[in-house]
Amino acid sequence: MEISNFAECVRNLAHFCHTIPTEACLKLESSLVLLKANQRLESLYLVGQLRGRSNVYWLAFGAPEVALFREQKFFYTRNGIDWFRLLEPPVWSDDWSRIREQFTGDVCHVFRLELGHRPTEEGAAACLEVVEQERLWYVFRSLLREAACLPRGLLYWSDGKEVVLNPDFRGLTEDELGKLSNYQHFRLPERDAETNLRGRHECNLSVDVFDRIEDVLPHGKSFALRLDGTGRFAHCSSLYWLGMVSFARARSADLHGFYYVGDGCKNWDLPFMVDL
Repeated sequence: MEISNFAECVRNLAHFCHTIPTEACLKLESSLVLLKANQRLESLYLVGQLRGRSNVYWLAFGAPEVALFREQKFFYTRNGIDWFRLLEPPVWSDDWSRIREQFTGDVCHVFRLELGHRPTEEGAAACLEVVEQERLWYVFRSLLREAACLPRGLLYWSDGKEVVLNPDFRGLTEDELGKLSNYQHFRLPERDAETNLRGRHECNLSVDVFDRIEDVLPHGKSFALRLDGTGRFAHCSSLYWLGMVSFARARSADLHGFYYVGDGCKNWDLPFMVDL
């Protein structure tokens, strides 16, 4: 949730059974306003909380320019006041998503990941050691790339090949709100434009070039989309990253976003939990 719309978004977390205590809200809103000013950010988003054994990491990211993905900056805090920058590790691997051990809350903790039967040069079983702070960066990146989504039309591919928020976005209609095909990943396009435009009766290259969440394997079953009783508020849950929920209100240009509460472990069992 973008902090300029913080209070209203927090109120709407109740639609999917999440709340933030009043004291934590005051700390977070005040500290995020200062963080945005100190870091000279154009936009700043609170993403949620990753729960470790002894502490909670609150996560936020910002962009110093209108372009959302040119230079994203990741931050975390454990007390809601003091924010620290998360830097990309010099070396990292997607194998890190296989770590099942819970975060501890200690950024210096080291996880060990056995890589099965991948022999090293010495012939021993391959093993990775991952510092918690570096794993936190990796999980944060994965949550945004794989689990966060936004309604179709909100992201705009500009003539300068930058991704910005669409100033003409007016929200999805009530009919569009309940269709999984109207939600897109919050990331730069990773599939080719032809794939993303295929199957749309009416399409606009500037808004439909982004990857659709319904195309994630297993197709149409990697996200759960629900409407509230009024049919005007939708929340879309990632089933790979349990705890990440994206939300949107019908015909609203501002009320949309995503929020995470979880342990930072990916649900690799999903393909065995659904009917293919």
